[in-house]
Parts: sequence; C-alpha cells; structure tokens
Amino acid sequence: MPQIPVRINIDYGSILPKRNIKKSKKIAFSALFCALGVVIMYLGALIEVLDISMACIASMICIITVIEIGGAYPWLVFAVTGAISFLILPQKFAALIYVFFAGYYPMLKCIFERTRIRVLEWIIKLVVFNASMGALVLISLLALTLPGITKPYIIALFTLGNITFFAYDIALTMLIKLYFLKYRRLFGIEKLLK
Repeated sequence: MPQIPVRINIDYGSILPKRNIKKSKKIAFSALFCALGVVIMYLGALIEVLDISMACIASMICIITVIEIGGAYPWLVFAVTGAISFLILPQKFAALIYVFFAGYYPMLKCIFERTRIRVLEWIIKLVVFNASMGALVLISLLALTLPGITKPYIIALFTLGNITFFAYDIALTMLIKLYFLKYRRLFGIEKLLK
C-alpha cells in the first residue's frame, strides 16, 4: 500500500467548479448537504463522546461543497448547518465546535494553502485556530461562569488544542486527497450536477 505524504499539494484553484451548473441544482445539493451535516451533528450530540469528532466530520461536507459547487454555497451550508444545529441539538457543545471552528475552517484552509510558503501558511492557520479557541474559552468563562478554570488549565487547553489542530489539519488534507482519489467517482456528485 503506498504511503500518503504529510504535505499533499492540492491546487484548489484547479478543482473549483468551472462548469455551468444550474442554480436550482446548486441550491438543492446545498440543502441536501445541510441536512446531512445536521444529521451528523445530531449523532454527535446524542453520543456525547463523539461530539467533537462529528463536528469535524460535518466540516468535511463543507469541503465537498467547495469542490463540487464552489462560490458562496459552502459558506451557506456552514451557516445553515450551524444555525439548525444550535436550534435542535439537545447538547450544544458539538454545535459550538462546529460554529466556532470546524465548520468554516475547511473553506479557509483552501484559501490558506494557496500560499506556497509553508511557514506563513501554518502561522496563519494557527492564528485563526487560537483566535477561535480564545473566543470559545472567553464565551465559556463569561456566559457559563465555569468554576475552577485557572491560568494553568487554559495554558494546557491551548497546548493540547494546538497539537490536536495540527493532527486535524493533516487528517483533513488526507481526507480531501482520499475524496479525490476514491470517493469522488464513487459518490458521482459531479455527474449529478451536470
């Protein structure tokens, strides 16, 4: 079995849809992707151990929307999935993770990786992640007034969060590559959008 390198150069400019897709098909597929995202998020809320994992899996739907439809539709899928998740999920933690980071990060990743300077790319990615994590921690401190959150706890949280983010970014890149190599043909979404 061939090994997949950690750095996979994906030219997002060449994969974005250039074909003329009817607006009604774009809207229909976006709605379908929103529904699928909400179902995935709901599974994460029902099984609390999977809440962060399902938020990350739901974010993959946004990257498929970037690849297959493009334009503003991935952002609409993110916004609608996040809003509906906040409204109907019994546990809101998965929705918080999705809205504050996992949902919009795949779209930003495609923009950041157009920069061919790897150090700059990772600095931008880490700044975005730490800003979103900082906002989430701040909301948790102010809105939830959680007792026992000390400075060492926050430092440990950010350290582990950055390590996890690094792994998530690499895994997302490998999943995008896998989608292109295997699942894009299998799902046949490109043929359905003609």
